[in-house]
Amino acid sequence: MYDRVLESSKASVPLYVVLLRAFVVPSSVEGHIERMVEISCDADIAQQLLTIASKACPDAIPLIEKAIASAGPKLD
Repeated sequence: MYDRVLESSKASVPLYVVLLRAFVVPSSVEGHIERMVEISCDADIAQQLLTIASKACPDAIPLIEKAIASAGPKLD
């Protein structure tokens, strides 16, 4: 999913740079290795990510929405 969204985000330079800076962490799930991707960004970039994912990888949307909800409001 990450690779499809990354490829589709090249037109949006700020989003593409944020995705390139993501942490990719391997994790073991049911006996096989999966990549967990941690993306640190503000609300505007998160919304752009949802927009790109809706076209490039719709199955990523629930995961992105869950991550946004778990991040909660940020304090200055």
